[in-house]
Amino acid sequence: MKHYAHVNGTKIEYMDRGHGPVIVLIHGTQSSSLEPYHVDRLVLSGFRVIVPSRPGYGETPYSFSASPQAFAANLRRLMEVMAIKQYHVYGISAGGPTSIELASQNEHALSLTLAAAVTSEVDFPYRRYVSRNVAQPAFIALQFAMKQFVARAIQKQPFEATARMIQSTSLLALDVIRDEVTPYDIFLLKRVASQMAFGLGAQFDLRQQVADEALLGVSCPTYIVHSKNDKAVPVRHAHHAKRLIPHAQLTILNSPGHLIWIGRQARKSEQQIERFIRFNS
Repeated sequence: MKHYAHVNGTKIEYMDRGHGPVIVLIHGTQSSSLEPYHVDRLVLSGFRVIVPSRPGYGETPYSFSASPQAFAANLRRLMEVMAIKQYHVYGISAGGPTSIELASQNEHALSLTLAAAVTSEVDFPYRRYVSRNVAQPAFIALQFAMKQFVARAIQKQPFEATARMIQSTSLLALDVIRDEVTPYDIFLLKRVASQMAFGLGAQFDLRQQVADEALLGVSCPTYIVHSKNDKAVPVRHAHHAKRLIPHAQLTILNSPGHLIWIGRQARKSEQQIERFIRFNS
């Protein structure tokens, strides 16, 4: 169910589903509180999953002063308001910086999971130009056109469009990826295409950075999982986090690309995450 909160003068949209140990799941780029990756299965596995929309996504407003540090501080306050004293933090892709800030030096964080997560500066061509305020109207129009194109393609040719969506974030050849696509992957990426968010959230993602001090401040049990075939967020991000969080568990997957929730071994990877979180509950 979708909820709204006002914390420190900022509106936060969030979903709150399920019962059990609490997971605060921080979504990736072009997503929102409707994040499709892993959420349904976490709820079915007996977890309560809270997914806030990050600044510029859903109905959480964006300001040019927004940062992962500020948003993490608002989420800490939101947990206090909701009387949730302990919770797990699960960061996906571009949600990595906020997740790290939320778990860093936080006695209420029971664990941190970083899944295909950004842990330093974002890798994106012409990042500094595209993230400028003057470029946003054109960049938002491009995101909208992409959403329309992907939605049409996946309806007309679901298997091929799914394979090519995976390839866009993968180092693998298209023929290899085609062998990995399952019917569930097609269903999942149809959901992704229909719920793809666009707007100023992408600017927030391109501007964000993670200070080494934040990573060094993570003392809770940490699980880092990443694909060696990830082109969107290269695997160096996982190794960087491991160097600065030496107690972390690190798993490098052979999944077909950035989307570790896709492919024939995806459910196994999800179950490993679930076991880690449950063990630390």
